[in-house]
Amino acid sequence: MKKLLLFLFLCPLLAIGQQKTSDEDQIKAVILKTFSAMKSVDSVALKSCFTEKAVLQISQIRPEGNIVREVPIANFVKNVMTRKAGDMDERVLSWGPILVDHEIATAWVPYEFYLNGKFTHKGVDAFILVKIGEEYKIQTLLYNMQK
Repeated sequence: MKKLLLFLFLCPLLAIGQQKTSDEDQIKAVILKTFSAMKSVDSVALKSCFTEKAVLQISQIRPEGNIVREVPIANFVKNVMTRKAGDMDERVLSWGPILVDHEIATAWVPYEFYLNGKFTHKGVDAFILVKIGEEYKIQTLLYNMQK
């Protein structure tokens, strides 16, 4: 009887853990799909990673102070499409925390960026994602760049 009660108590907790893992896997997949679409210069795949009103922001420290530039997603996609396949290679260095609450999530992703096979910078991508239907899409991508 004790084992049955323990089993009934733990089942919901196990289901929650499995859902979180599934969400984390989906979040990692959309981030990796974004990087892959950049590398392969695939505009359809790249656009599919973002919501319609997604925001891309770049934080840069300058002598006059920190600035944050905002780039429309359409401009970002257009810029990627000016490259040749393989020119852009963004690599995940590690997976930082991924936090999920119902339909929203955040992911902290340290990265390195290579252009034409040469290291240009590294930094952190801070993603805010929203679950639309059964899939996560990027709503906000804020990143910084360090030489």
